[in-house]
Amino acid sequence: MKLQFWGVRGYVPTPGAAYLRYGGNTCCVAVHGTAGELVVIDTGTGFCQLGDKLMEGEFRQGRGELTLLITHTYWDHILGLPFPGVVHTPGNRLNIYGPDSTRGSLKMVYDGILSPVYSPVYGLANIGATHSFQPISTEPIQVGGLTVRALPFSRRKHSPIWAYRIEEGERALVYITDVRYIDDQIWSQAVGFAHKADLLVHSAPYTRDEQVEDYGHSRVEDALELALEAETRRLFLYHHAPTRTDTALDALVMHYRAEVVALGGTFELDAAREGLLVEV
Repeated sequence: MKLQFWGVRGYVPTPGAAYLRYGGNTCCVAVHGTAGELVVIDTGTGFCQLGDKLMEGEFRQGRGELTLLITHTYWDHILGLPFPGVVHTPGNRLNIYGPDSTRGSLKMVYDGILSPVYSPVYGLANIGATHSFQPISTEPIQVGGLTVRALPFSRRKHSPIWAYRIEEGERALVYITDVRYIDDQIWSQAVGFAHKADLLVHSAPYTRDEQVEDYGHSRVEDALELALEAETRRLFLYHHAPTRTDTALDALVMHYRAEVVALGGTFELDAAREGLLVEV
């Protein structure tokens, strides 16, 4: 099983020369199973570049199948879905899982993005690919040899946020974003969910020392402490702040690698970079 980063920023896309090495697209990762399975988590603007890559293969002929896992429906996690050719090519199939909310279904949200107010496509009914929407639950999903597990981490009924764990054989990766550990219950759930994962991708836009107006996001220190307590093998900081330049991310990683050693941790620490392909 392999994971590739296609979008690593949070909040808004971040173009510019100061962001080229880590990348400026918002959240999107692709998970490739050893038997050719493809699972994509979140469809931020990074999904546009992933879609272009997929169109080099069977998706161009309308023979592709894609499972999409959506953590929640904030813009930086959904905005890229309407644009790639894979979505508009007849014959392709999109199996989309994600949370409904008190404001409406996931399908309604994506249909709204494609409404005439925002798009010339005029709704999901007019995209070429066959698509289905399924509300996510804690029941495991099987995608070929990949087992997908999901867990809700947000109690906000208007914008539920889910985390995902994907397993293949003895290997496991965990993807957690936009969570605040506001009590011991949420923390213990996260520790159990990430336990012994080979790879943990965790949002970490800011440090505890940075005074920012930020809603619903964990800090770098939260990610480190979770990786330590859950005994994960490798941690990638993710959902980078749009103000965090390449140089600043280099310095942040170096600083917190020393912190890992000081805490007695043995896991590997890095920052997610667009295009990086990781063996789980």
